[in-house]
Amino acid sequence: MSFLAKTSNIMDRDLYSSTFMTNYIEDDLNPARLAMINYFKWEKVATLFYNEDIFVSQMNEFHKLLDDNNITLVTSGVITDVQEVDVVLKRLKQYGARIIIGAFRSTKAPNIFCEIYKQRMFGNKYVWILTDSLYEGWIGRLDEGDATCSIENIRTAADGHFTLGQKQLRTDEVVTISGRTAQEYNTWMKNISSQYDSSTMLLSKYSPWAYDAAWALAVALNKSMLYLGSNELENFSYNRSDIYDAIKRGMGEVFFQGVSGPVSFRNGRRVGPAFIQINNGDNRVDVAMYEPLNDTIGWWRSPSSLFKGGVVPRDSFHYITRRFKQSFAGISMVALLITTGVVVALGFLWFNIYYRNNRNIKMSSPRINNTIIFGGLLIYLAVIFMSMDYAGILSELNRHICMLNVWIISVGFTLGFGALFSKTFRVHVLFIQGTVRKQAISDAHLFGLLGGLVLLDILFLAFWTFFHPLRLIQKNVTIELDNSDEILVETFHVCYNEYQTYWLAAQYISKGALLALGTFLAWETRHIKVPSLNDSKYIGFCVYNIVIVCALCVPVTFVLPPEKPTAKFVFTSVVCVFTTTLVLCILFIPKVKLRKSTDAIRFNPNLTKSTNSYTIKNGHSNEHTKTTNISTVEEFKSDFQEKCYEKSSFTDQISNTSSKVKLITVDSERSVLNDGELNGEESLQKDVNCTSI
Repeated sequence: MSFLAKTSNIMDRDLYSSTFMTNYIEDDLNPARLAMINYFKWEKVATLFYNEDIFVSQMNEFHKLLDDNNITLVTSGVITDVQEVDVVLKRLKQYGARIIIGAFRSTKAPNIFCEIYKQRMFGNKYVWILTDSLYEGWIGRLDEGDATCSIENIRTAADGHFTLGQKQLRTDEVVTISGRTAQEYNTWMKNISSQYDSSTMLLSKYSPWAYDAAWALAVALNKSMLYLGSNELENFSYNRSDIYDAIKRGMGEVFFQGVSGPVSFRNGRRVGPAFIQINNGDNRVDVAMYEPLNDTIGWWRSPSSLFKGGVVPRDSFHYITRRFKQSFAGISMVALLITTGVVVALGFLWFNIYYRNNRNIKMSSPRINNTIIFGGLLIYLAVIFMSMDYAGILSELNRHICMLNVWIISVGFTLGFGALFSKTFRVHVLFIQGTVRKQAISDAHLFGLLGGLVLLDILFLAFWTFFHPLRLIQKNVTIELDNSDEILVETFHVCYNEYQTYWLAAQYISKGALLALGTFLAWETRHIKVPSLNDSKYIGFCVYNIVIVCALCVPVTFVLPPEKPTAKFVFTSVVCVFTTTLVLCILFIPKVKLRKSTDAIRFNPNLTKSTNSYTIKNGHSNEHTKTTNISTVEEFKSDFQEKCYEKSSFTDQISNTSSKVKLITVDSERSVLNDGELNGEESLQKDVNCTSI
C-alpha cells in the first residue's frame, strides 16, 4: 500500500503487480480530460508538456486515449528548455491549436505564460487545460524579473485557464467509513498533532490519503476471508500463493467512503473523482466534478459562463483564403509617378526630334539621346508590369513576370547608361591628353559599342534564364480576426530561386563596373568646356545619385519581408521611377536651356600648343607635308567666334586659303571630311556643318 507513490514506473503492473495506491497520479486525470473534451464536443486538441517522466508518461497515455476515441491530436509540443518555449508555441499556433492540454510545474509556468502572452495565445479563442501541479496562487508569489514579461502580463495570459486535480480532503458532509466526516477527521488529527513539537513534526496535507490507505487494507483483508477459510489469515505466509491471490482479489473489490473521497482501485490505481477548476488571477474555484464510476461531469456553474463572452470556443479556426488586399492608394501613387515619368521622357524625346537640326542639340548627338530616353522608358515599362502583377491583372503573365522584369530592367539600364557613356567615350577619344586627335567617331561606332554591351547583357540573362530562372511561388500570411473564430489567409507571390543571390551579385557587379567606367570617362573629360558636347558634369551627378540611392535602397528591398508585398511594391516602384526620372531631368533640362544659346565654342584653355599636320598641295602631282601649330589658325577661330558659326563666313575663310584643312567632326548626322580639298567653289556646295571643328 502506498499513499505517495507518483513515479511513472509504478504503473508497470508487470513489475508492481501487487502495488495499490490511495494517492492520485497525474495519469489519473486523463479520463477527466477526455470527458471534458467530449462534453464540449471538441474534436481537435493539442498537448504541451515539460520533458519530465511524470508528465511524459501521462501524455503518452493521453495520446493513446485520444486515438481510441477518434479525437484528432493536431500537434504535441515538448518543452526541454523554457528559454526555447517560443519555438514550441509557434509550432502549436502554426498548426491552429486552440484547445491545449498542458502539463508542467509551477516553476516553469512564468516563462511559458510569458511567451503565451507574447504570442497572443489567450483570450476567448484559446482554452488551456492544465493540472493542479500548478499550485494555487503561484502568480502571487512571483517577483518581477522571474520572466521577461511583467507579472501583469503573465496574469493576463493565465486568466481563465482550467486546472484538473483531486482533493486530499473531501469538502462535503458525508460520514466516512471511520464514522467521522472529513471535517471531524481534520479536527481530530490537528488535536493529535498539537501534542508534538511543531518544529520537528508537522501534519502532512497528505495524511487523509495515508488514513484511507489503512482503511483500504483493512477492508481488503476482510474481503479476502471470503475466499479463504475463516482462520486462514492467521496462518499467513509469504510462501502461500492462495493467500496472496485472495488478498489481491479483495483489494480489487474495495469500495468505501474515505476522508479523501470514495476509495476504489483499478489495476492498483486509485479510482476517484477529479475536480475541474477555473483560475482567475490567484483565485481557484471548483466549478465541476468528474465522476469516474459513471464517466459524467457534474457542473456547479453554467459551463458557457466559464468562457469570455459566454461562448464556448471552437476547437479549430475557420480559414478564409484570399489574395492579399491590394492598396488602392499605393497603386494610385505608383500610377501617378509612372505617368509623370513617361510624360517627361516623351517630352524629352519630342524635344530631341523637333530640335534635332539645332546646332547645340545636334552636337549632343540626338540619336544617342533618344537611346538614353528609350532605356528610361524600358524601366518605366518594367514598373508597369510590376504594378499589373501586384494588382492581379494579366494573370497569364504571372509565370513569366519574374524573368521578364529582370530582362527589361537590365537592358533598359544598359541602353540608358551605355548610350550616355558612349558619348563621353567619343569626347574622351577626341580630346585625350588635351590634344585634338586626327580621327573621326560617328554615331555608328557608338551604336556598335552600345550593341556590344547589350549583347553581353543578353548572353548573361540567357544563361540565367536557362539554368536558374526566377519562378513565382505562393506564400501565405495568416491574420487572426479579433473576436472571431476565423483566420484570414492572404496569399501573395514572390520571385525566387535558390541560386538567385549569386546571379544578382553578378549583375550588380557588371552594372557597377559600367558605372565605374562612365565615372572614369567623365573625370577624364571634365575640362572639356563645350556644354552641348560634353556631359561629364551631368554624368557625375547621375552616377552619384544612382550610387547613393542604390546603397540605401537595395539593402532595404532585401530587408523588407515578403509578407509585406504592398510595402515592397511601393518602395521598389518609387525608387525605380524616381531615379530614372531624375537621371533624365539631369541630362536633358540643360539641353532644353541650351537650344537658344548662341555662344561660340569655348576651347579648353588647357589645350597645349601642340602641333597638327596638314598637307599643302602646290599644283604638282606630288604632295608634301607641312607641320604647323594650332595657333596658325587663330584667325579662323577668332572669325569663327565673331560670326557665331555662320556657315557662309566659315566657308569663306576656308575658300580664301589654298590649304587642305583636316576637319574633325562630332556631327551626329554628317560624314567626316578627312583630307578633302575644300576650294572655294566646292566649299559653297558642300553643306559643311558649323559644329565641325
